[in-house]
Order: sequence, then C-alpha cells, then structure tokens
Amino acid sequence: MMGQFGPEGGILSCEDSDVIVEIPPGAIPPDRRDQLIIARICLCPDSIGPKLTDPDSLWLSPLVDLESPGLDRFDKNVLIKIPHRARVQPGWTFSVHTDDTKCNGQTDNTPSTVDLVPEATTFLHGKDTDTQAMWNCVEQKWHFRTEEKASNDVTRLTFSVDEKYVIISTSHFSQYVCSGCSKTHPLNLEAVVYWQHYKVEGLHQMYLNVYIIDTIKDTRKASVESNERSSKLAGAKSGMTGYYPLSLEYTSGEASSFTIYVDEECMDDDWKWVLNSYKGTLPAKREMSVESVIRGCCSSHLSTREMFTFVPRDLSKHEQLSFFQAMIGIRQLKLQDVVMKMPILVTAPLTKGCICRAAGASNTDNTSSEVPIRDEEIDFVAERLPCSKWRPLYRKLMGKGADNGIEEIWYRDRTDSREQIHSALVGWRSSKGRMATVEKLITALQQVELRDIADQLQSFCPESRE
Repeated sequence: MMGQFGPEGGILSCEDSDVIVEIPPGAIPPDRRDQLIIARICLCPDSIGPKLTDPDSLWLSPLVDLESPGLDRFDKNVLIKIPHRARVQPGWTFSVHTDDTKCNGQTDNTPSTVDLVPEATTFLHGKDTDTQAMWNCVEQKWHFRTEEKASNDVTRLTFSVDEKYVIISTSHFSQYVCSGCSKTHPLNLEAVVYWQHYKVEGLHQMYLNVYIIDTIKDTRKASVESNERSSKLAGAKSGMTGYYPLSLEYTSGEASSFTIYVDEECMDDDWKWVLNSYKGTLPAKREMSVESVIRGCCSSHLSTREMFTFVPRDLSKHEQLSFFQAMIGIRQLKLQDVVMKMPILVTAPLTKGCICRAAGASNTDNTSSEVPIRDEEIDFVAERLPCSKWRPLYRKLMGKGADNGIEEIWYRDRTDSREQIHSALVGWRSSKGRMATVEKLITALQQVELRDIADQLQSFCPESRE
C-alpha cells in the first residue's frame, strides 16, 4: 500500500492486515507537499524475518517494511500500529525487531538488545541482492498498565502494547516485526465452520469443515475461502458461519491438547441427522495438539481443519427435510478441568431451485417466490452497503433482539466495517434459515431508504435458480 502526504499529515491503512500508519501534522517538512509513503507487508514472517532463537518465543505480528523516499527522518514521530495475536495478560514479554540496514547506518551493539542474524535475508530485496539484515530487538514485559519501552538509542523508537496493537513511535522508517515470549502462550484465534450440502442418488449429505485460523486478517482467511471454493462439489449448496473468537494456550514443555467435536447431546431421537463416522474412522470427537495449532497460526501453512459428514437419520423421510442444524464444540482441557469451551451453532437451509421474483410482484404461490438467499447475493449487497446503514438494516431483518447481535458483531470486528456488514448478513441468514430470503432483504433495503441497492439486487438475481 502507498499514499502521498504533506505537512498536514494523515493516515495510511491496510485493510488486508489492519496495519495503520499515523503521520501527525508537522511530521513532514513544509517544503514536501507530496511525500510518498510506501508500506510492504509480509503476513507470515517466520520464513522471511529474523530467526527466533528462544524456543518459547512466537511471532505475533506481520512483518512491515516502511519507506519514505527522499525523507530520511520525520520532524515529529510517526505512529505505526501493527496488529498482534496475543491475548494480553501479565506474563507476556513483547519484542519489536527492526532491521538496522535501513536505519542510515545506525547500529546499537549492546549485547542484551541486539540479535544479529547474518543468514536472514532482507525483506523484499531483489533476487540478486546479497544484502544481509541486522536486526535490533527492543523488549518489554507487559503489565496491567503498559509503559513505553525505548531502545538504547532514544531517537530510534519507543513502543507500547494494547489488546490489539503494538504501537511503535519512531522518527524514521525501517522494517518491523513483533514477537512475544510467555510461559502459557495465550493467543487470540478464530473458529469458522463452512458447510456443503448436496445429494448423491437422491440422498442428502452434509459436510462441515471446521477451521481454526488467525485473528489477523491475512492470507490464511483467503486461503481457507479459496480451498472451500476449489473443493466444492458440483451442484452443492454452500455457506459459512460467522467467525467466532477463540483463545488457546499451552505451557512450554508440557503436552496440551484440545478437542473439536459434535455436541452429541443434540443428537437425540428427534434430531433428523446422524454423523457418518465411516465405521468409526471419523468419530464425533477429534483431539489435537494445541502447540501445533498455535505455532502453525504464525506460519504460511493452511489452517487447522476437521471435517464432519452427516446423513439423514430416517432415509424414508429424507425428502421432507427442509434444514440442517448441528452444534459444533471446541474445548480445551487442562488437568481434567475445562479451561475453554466454545459452542458454534450451524444452521443451513435445504432448498430446491425456484423462481426469484421482484419484491411485491403478485404470485398465487408465495412459497415459490420466497427464495433463500445465496452467498453471491450476500456478497453483492455487502460490497455496496454503506457502513452507516448496516445496523438499521440488521434491525429491520432481525426484529426484536437485534441490538444484542449488533453488539456481538461490532465487538468481534471492531476495526473492520466491511467485515461487520458481511457478518451481519451471514448472521441473519444463519438465524432465519429458509426465512432469510432475497425478497425480505430487498424489502428491508427499501425500508432503510436504500432503494438503489434494492433495485440492483433485484436485477442481479437471475429469473430462475436451479
């Protein structure tokens, strides 16, 4: 990402990674009206940044390379906000690593603060370069009241840590990446469930893919979505839940595990679906190492995934099924005590093809004109809906109790308005099932005075859907 700024300052932000650069008024000299600011971001620093020599340390942030061509130093310190993965609590020691080869030759040779790694290649240099990176490390412990920590060269940088960002204050640009060391390594992660429904020789099958991914918006989410698209079966319908906050931790040197499972309390005689365990090879409970997931979240590998398959309990009545519902759980145990339990409700409408008609059009068969909304129609509206309008639209769609959902959506995606909009629409569909229709969305858009989007959605819908 890049932008041009003058003496009045401004903000450069990256939606894909949540990195923010704040340039205060007076930081850029008065004679530079169009100063170019360039930011390059590597979301998986384990293969490109300095090497972590402490086995208890983890990468907690993207690697950010900042440049201000022609301007070596700012007149006032700029703020660089880099998102981190840590669940902040006492016990963490945070470190900010900077590349000294980009700092005008300044080098801090104090042994306690310098981590010289000759083998580490400099971020985003050309293929033929042999430039070696010299990384400085500024370290601080986190307490309930976070204090700024400065390197020995006070002109270099100071930083503080809050619940989401490592906030760096500096007078010049370099490369930055943040790591952390903690006895229990508590990290903020996310869980999401993708579903696929299709028929084989007339028999319903439902697949649930449970992913555990990074909280930082990064290529991992894009990889998960790409993996789901590429693996989608011909003729299958698909969807996803929202992203659920998840916290896992492990203690160095101790075995720790967690379980992803189907809540079998839901699988009573009235439950219309049964887990297909393939003769016990894929049971309802899957246990895995917490350490592998936590360390994996900081690498470029695809996120942890578990798949569950369901079929109708009563094959003679499978044609009468109108929706699928199941409860997925994620639980971490420690010394037989539950330290974390996360339930995820998955609801998916089972529909046949029917006609999509304009809102208000007459039809003697109302059920045929009420078309459950699809992923592409949700994406169509989410891309066009003004950020200030998703709350009133959500209230129209959900009715009573909508404010509780609004608070949850906002808390989960506080810094990303686009993600809030998408989560609101997906949450409405998950909550209403077959009742979440294109017609109801068009009507709600009209009620909040977004007739242009309602008309575009109406024209976007095909006249029939198979």
